Amino acid sequence: MTAYGQTVRRLRLGQGLPQKAVYSGIVSRSFYAKFEKGQTNIGADKLFEILRRLTISPNEFLFQHRGMRPPAIQQLSRQIDQDYQAGDLQALRDFYTANRYHRLPEMRALALRAYTGVYTANQNILHMSNAPIAEVQALLAQTPQWTLSQARLIIETNLLIPLSNPQHQAFFRQAVATLRDYLAFDDQVANDLGGAYLNEIQTQLIAGRLPAAATLAAELQTLSAQIAATTIKLTAAFCQYLIGLYTDYPAVEPQLTTFLAWCKQLNLPDTRDFGLIAAVHRDRGRNHYDRHQYFDHRE
Repeated sequence: MTAYGQTVRRLRLGQGLPQKAVYSGIVSRSFYAKFEKGQTNIGADKLFEILRRLTISPNEFLFQHRGMRPPAIQQLSRQIDQDYQAGDLQALRDFYTANRYHRLPEMRALALRAYTGVYTANQNILHMSNAPIAEVQALLAQTPQWTLSQARLIIETNLLIPLSNPQHQAFFRQAVATLRDYLAFDDQVANDLGGAYLNEIQTQLIAGRLPAAATLAAELQTLSAQIAATTIKLTAAFCQYLIGLYTDYPAVEPQLTTFLAWCKQLNLPDTRDFGLIAAVHRDRGRNHYDRHQYFDHRE
């Protein structure tokens, strides 16, 4: 049993509130005396009402309850991101092997994230099977409403589904819809939403589908104007520059260089890969622009 009462007591005393102000009309005096000693627990509906009186959100309360530490799942998620950025594929494989059958679904989801990182590294040079990823995708295809973690998982794995498969577009749209539903939940969700569009725009560009990519970039631009988060606005601007490399390379490339230098100074986590992404599309964009300019001049 998780004893939340002692944390509630600490927060109540920290705000200088008497017990009556926090518990009156919710639980009896004898109950809250035991609750604050950690001798009993309380239903979720009553706990939420107590937290409302303490003017603290459930997420902030849990953060306090854990001793001002992020949850273990969040810490492991960050470690997976760090291992992927560092190219430590062995660490990712070890994590997957150790946790693929974990009793907690959150841990199994993290294991799949680690597996996806290894699978997609360098176009799957390790020749790994995508069966674990396909299994989860098949399950989510039958799930009408996704959780936030499921939407994030699809964002990272959807590139493995060919564009010719209708499920690719269906998954992208459902992931975007889920993220939009969760925008008020956490500031990071806005960054995830921008990342989802950036991934899909890159996929469309690499497949030679410039009109589809341009439509998505315009869609993201409109969406980002409605969201206060800075990173999604930067991602939307970056996507416009990527499209511009293909449509007007001479004019856009210098602008992109200036934009990347500015982003580097900001040093935001979600913009650090912009330079690597731009390097891929500079060459492709220039070749596309030159080729179309050649045919335009011939006509």
